[in-house]
Amino acid sequence: MGSSRGRKLSYVQISRAIAILFVLLGHLNILFYTEFKYNWFHIAEWKRTGGVDFFFIVTGFMIYYIYHKHAGVPGKSAEFFLKRLIRIYPLYWIFTLLTIAASLILPSIDEPFSWGLIYRSMLILPYEPVLASTWSLSYVMFFYILFTLYIYKPKVFKPVILCWILALVLIEVNIIPYNGNSFFFNFSNLEIIFGCLVAFLTLNYNFKYSTAFIWGGLLGYLAVWINNIYSIVNIQLPFFYCLSSMMLMLGISEKDKKDRKAPKVLSFLGDASYSIYIAHGPFLQFYILILKKLNLVESMGYLFSMVIVSLLTVISTCLVYVCIEKPISKYLRRVVFKKKNIATLKTPVNYAK
Repeated sequence: MGSSRGRKLSYVQISRAIAILFVLLGHLNILFYTEFKYNWFHIAEWKRTGGVDFFFIVTGFMIYYIYHKHAGVPGKSAEFFLKRLIRIYPLYWIFTLLTIAASLILPSIDEPFSWGLIYRSMLILPYEPVLASTWSLSYVMFFYILFTLYIYKPKVFKPVILCWILALVLIEVNIIPYNGNSFFFNFSNLEIIFGCLVAFLTLNYNFKYSTAFIWGGLLGYLAVWINNIYSIVNIQLPFFYCLSSMMLMLGISEKDKKDRKAPKVLSFLGDASYSIYIAHGPFLQFYILILKKLNLVESMGYLFSMVIVSLLTVISTCLVYVCIEKPISKYLRRVVFKKKNIATLKTPVNYAK
């Protein structure tokens, strides 16, 4: 049987950064295709790169791994949900409001947003948000709500959640006919749950061939990407990305059962992953606009321009983490949880937060 005692999850922490950087790469290519018709490896024609699928798996894994023991413990459900709200909303609101302001000040960037869209975006309701690159956040928040209910009353809500999961699976395998496009029965919800399943497996069992799982996941991604480029067969992208992501996550978590030290840069990127996720869209657009105004894109070349924009965006979003997200989160946690939890809350930000 596996044990979570003493595990730092150094490699899993890195996986958070990898997931978000994959998402950033996909959005960057879409923007370059929209602006300059440059389509790196035809990524803009793909429905998804797999980054968001890995992001969902990592999200489910980490939440279940860290908080599964809180189920049924009095007061833990409120604590869990408050921590999630403190982590998610402040930074999200800041960049949503900045995007709205930019649309009013610089109409050439985007059309002014409707009040209905602003209202839905601020609450992170399941609609296309003002920050288009954060569309997946509504699925994450829905999962947080479900997990809060599970922690609050596991005996009541666990059967309800399991029935919902069963319905999701039966819909995906076409046993239950369903032609709608419902948020609640979207495959993205199931991917986060599968992340929880990987965490359950790694907590309770030991798997000998962790390297084989990692290679299997990587080869799975490579196979899908090659198929996307050459259109060999028609496949369900989310399913194969999800399966490959689960194999990767299982292999990575098994590697972390031994004490390992991750490179500090990659560990820091894991800490900063939420800031990268929230802020990368506006920064990508900003730096592309700067290069375009200076007529540097064609002179530098599209590929080199993409590299420059991505590096500048990563640096900028990391500064957002250091200067905005981290201080705000620390302050709000101190205010909300008060003195009795100060000793716990002053620990360095790591994969658990």
